[in-house]
Amino acid sequence: MLFIDLFRTKRNRKANAKFMRTREFDTRQAIASAMEVFWRKGYKGASMTELLAAMGIGKGSFYAAFGSKHELYLQALRHFRDTGMLFKHLKALPEANFAYESLRKLFDQLIERTINEQKTCMLGKAVLEFRGQDPQVAEIVNMGISQLENVILEILSKAQATGEISKGRDLQVLSSYLTAAFYGIQVLGVAKPCRENLEQVGAIALSIVFPNQ
Repeated sequence: MLFIDLFRTKRNRKANAKFMRTREFDTRQAIASAMEVFWRKGYKGASMTELLAAMGIGKGSFYAAFGSKHELYLQALRHFRDTGMLFKHLKALPEANFAYESLRKLFDQLIERTINEQKTCMLGKAVLEFRGQDPQVAEIVNMGISQLENVILEILSKAQATGEISKGRDLQVLSSYLTAAFYGIQVLGVAKPCRENLEQVGAIALSIVFPNQ
C-alpha cells in the first residue's frame, strides 16, 4: 500500500510539473496578441493556427489557459474594451479648445486607422459579425460603446462649463450623435475607403456640435 501511495504521489508530481510547464507564459500578453488577430480577421476569420502562432504557445497551453476559441475571443474583446484602444489620448490634450481638438483628433485617428491599417473598432466589427446573436459578446460590446459615449459626454460637459458649447444643448444627445458618427465613419470607410470623403463626414459631424469652430 505504501509503495502504491508513493508511486501515485510521484506520478501526480510529474503531472503537476508538466501542467505548470504548459502554463508558463504571459497570459495577458497572449490575449493582447490574440486580440490583434481577431481585430484584423474577426472571430470566424481567425484560425487556430494563426492564433497559436501569434500567442507563441501550443495547443496544450491554449486549452489549459482558455478552454476554447470563443473564450479567448471574449477575453480579447474585453482587453480591447478595457484598454481604451481608440480614445486613450482624449484626456491628455491642452485645455484650450479642449473638446473640439480632442474629438477632432479622435476622428483623425479613426480615419487614419481605417484607411491605412484597414482596421475598424473591434467592438463595431463584433456587432456586424455576431448581429446580437451572442449574448456574451453583446454585453461586452454594449459596455464598450457606453464607455466611449461616456468619455465623449465628459468632454462635452467640460466644454459646456467653459463656454465652448452653449448652455441648454442636450449633451447626452450630442454624445450619442458623435458616437454614432464614430461608428458610421468606420462602416463607410470599409465600404468606400476615400480619405477626403471621410474627413468631410467627420468635419460636418463636429460642426453640428461646435458651430463656432
